[in-house]
Amino acid sequence: MNNKISIEEAATRGIERLRQPQWVTAEDHLKIDIINGKPGPWTHLYAPFNLECNGKDPVDVLCINMNYKSADWLPYTGPVADSDEYRAAQARYTGCLSANAPGERPGANYEMKPNDK
Repeated sequence: MNNKISIEEAATRGIERLRQPQWVTAEDHLKIDIINGKPGPWTHLYAPFNLECNGKDPVDVLCINMNYKSADWLPYTGPVADSDEYRAAQARYTGCLSANAPGERPGANYEMKPNDK
């Protein structure tokens, strides 16, 4: 069964959260702004790794050249950023980019935590 929809269709149906089926991390998703039933120019990329690598989650993305008509998105039904499950996913990445000694590459001594995939 193909449940893929376009961003335009999602906006028309009031579906704000979408994800690409090939994205590896289950919590990664895009939140679109819906303005008068149409997708706005800003999207918000939620990904548990964002907090570690960008210092914030979500990351806002101006998507004026994005293909809003292509039906290659799935409605996102996973945990949202303020849930315990999502925060646990963020915690899996905490410290993975930290250097442990001067001159050492970031994350050199990072140990994968349980549930890392």
